[in-house]
Amino acid sequence: MEQIERYDDEVIVPAGAHAANAARSQVSYQRFTAWCAAVVGGGALLLAAFVAIIDPYHLYGFVDSTSLNHVKPLPEQYREQIKLAQATAVRPDLILLGNSRVEVGLDPDSPQLSGHGRTAYNMALAGTTLAVNERMYAKLRTDAAPAALAVIGVEFLDFLVKPDSAPVPAPTNGPLPWQWRFDTLFSIKSVSDALRTVRLQKAADPETMTQRGQTPLRDYNRYARAEGYYSIFQQKAGENAKNIVRKPHNLFVAGTDGSPSIDRLRALLDTMARDRTEVHLVIYPYHAQMMAMFDEAGLQPTMDEWKRVLVREADAVRGRYPGARVSVWDFSGYATMRCERIPAPGDTRTTTQWYWEAGHFKSALGERILQRILGDDTPFGVRLAADNLDANRRRIAAERAQCAGAYPQVFGGAHDLIASARASSP
Repeated sequence: MEQIERYDDEVIVPAGAHAANAARSQVSYQRFTAWCAAVVGGGALLLAAFVAIIDPYHLYGFVDSTSLNHVKPLPEQYREQIKLAQATAVRPDLILLGNSRVEVGLDPDSPQLSGHGRTAYNMALAGTTLAVNERMYAKLRTDAAPAALAVIGVEFLDFLVKPDSAPVPAPTNGPLPWQWRFDTLFSIKSVSDALRTVRLQKAADPETMTQRGQTPLRDYNRYARAEGYYSIFQQKAGENAKNIVRKPHNLFVAGTDGSPSIDRLRALLDTMARDRTEVHLVIYPYHAQMMAMFDEAGLQPTMDEWKRVLVREADAVRGRYPGARVSVWDFSGYATMRCERIPAPGDTRTTTQWYWEAGHFKSALGERILQRILGDDTPFGVRLAADNLDANRRRIAAERAQCAGAYPQVFGGAHDLIASARASSP
């Protein structure tokens, strides 16, 4: 160490050398920082470009290749924002609203819709209520012309309230526009979904969402092949039974003729009446298993009353807005397709034609709904009015008796499911 220090002391340093060395060090540091920034920035741009080209959320449309990115994954975040952006780009003249039953069962790419000259988009969202539908429709109206036609699925269970229910605060508006746009272009999740998109192209029956917003549950085909439809029906039936026994049996908040859901429906109908949008309210074609569970839980009289309320609200909006076109369609019941047999336990070969499980119908049944709404002559579905509610109730009772005679197992199973749910309910 002493030798090294002596050598350093003997070095002759010209005047200004320290300043020059310091300047060169500063320049080198700046170049190093610039190179680092360029590498990081370039990498970020490449990742963003990769996401934009693969386009896992149907937002950009630069490339559509069956070997690269045609099939898209089901988004796990920002689904409302993504659907709104897609709908704005499509500018549909027919919109489909509702919860997962519409999102799964009604195909906006249906040939009969295009055959009637309709451009459709499925704005329905799983696990949501009319409050979200109303909010999405209001946002869509700010960027696109109002739709000429709207098909709105109304969920019976969403209208059940406790008489002493407090007002429900309006749902929040969600993330800022720049925030979800940034995250869907440049984030770990967006890059992961872009890579998942590439892998999906060779996958059989992937979980996906179409360019026009439908979630067709193709992945259920895999579950059915592995475990059979009976397992799918039973799993969902158990969840439905627990949900049903927790529900109150009332439609109105005490002292009023409304509820948060009725208020939302009324507001949505008023907005669409002002927009001159033709509205079709759809009561879902629940499978007989689901209907039988409603019955076992003592909800059938409330369901009958709920249909009367829907008709009342349709009549009321026509009174407020002469010329408003609002129809209420009842596709519920127990006949034919809705009494479809559930494959036996362990049967992994038999497929159902109409239902994935009791709460979600397939597009094949959705086609019958659209066919009826579009005016084709089919016996499926009843257009409700104040003067045919009693006849419709008798229709359903007759269908129930017929289905119970032909398929008593589904009613026995519903009885057991509700009893089990009640026993396990806190």
